[in-house]
Amino acid sequence: MAIWEDPFQKLSEDLKTTLRPQREWVAGRGLFLLLGHFLSGAGAGTWLFSIYYGLAAGLMLSLGVVALGGVAHLLFLGRFGRAWRIVRQPHKSWISRGLLSMALFLVCGTAYLLLERIGAVSGALGGVLLLLSLVGMAGILLYKGFVYAVSRAIPFWNTPLLPALYIAYGVRGGAAILLVAAALGVGGVELSSLEFIKLWVVVSSAVLVLIYLAGMSSSGVASRRSVSQLLGLRGSASLAFYLGVMLLGLVVPIGMGLFSHYGTVLPWVLGLVGVSSLIGDFYVKYCVARAGIYLPLSGEFPAR
Repeated sequence: MAIWEDPFQKLSEDLKTTLRPQREWVAGRGLFLLLGHFLSGAGAGTWLFSIYYGLAAGLMLSLGVVALGGVAHLLFLGRFGRAWRIVRQPHKSWISRGLLSMALFLVCGTAYLLLERIGAVSGALGGVLLLLSLVGMAGILLYKGFVYAVSRAIPFWNTPLLPALYIAYGVRGGAAILLVAAALGVGGVELSSLEFIKLWVVVSSAVLVLIYLAGMSSSGVASRRSVSQLLGLRGSASLAFYLGVMLLGLVVPIGMGLFSHYGTVLPWVLGLVGVSSLIGDFYVKYCVARAGIYLPLSGEFPAR
């Protein structure tokens, strides 16, 4: 499942085809965007569960993971002397909204954690910081799907199902990080309660994936070609989809989660569920980007 690809390697071949694949967000520096979406979403989900369970260690993990996601975004944008200008366009750019949400989350979340460490989080200031951190967290979970969904030139992305799918995968990424942390003895979360939540979120995301693919398979020739890139045995993203998304991201977490739910809750098993799920989370984003197909140019119509 090699994922690093020169974005110009097949440029001449792409220009000769009617249904051209997009490569900007899946090869070369585009991989940093996928990594940024993966890390920021999982970090935001970690914050949500850490607030619910009252886990200071989880809060620290969340801030660190989101910060790494912010760095990945900046690496994608390239020239730092110009990249900062994108934050001035929240009225028309979802990447801008995402970066501003990350900034709000990191600043307010860090301040909230410092107050929590000194035992002063119960005051009015702590409440305001918590609220603002949750607003930033919500923005992080929301923006990733909309970055793709507003792309009308790629029908496979242009659907309201994609933001819902990315939110679900952000939440399950947070649960997976805490599962891994708990399996390593960090965080103090009760494994039995978290593994049930994780199982429920994984099953829900599986249903969303099936609904998404079913809807896109009947949404026009470009979308059908995108679906075939995932499901067809010779599709460009089929190996990543079947091994990364389906096997590691869904079958292994659901199977091992059911085993733990109805049997003995073993920390190493749930840790493995978390790792497998995180790999699947990344490959969902990779496959969505890799399967993107542009609409035919004006006057170009495929035979079928």
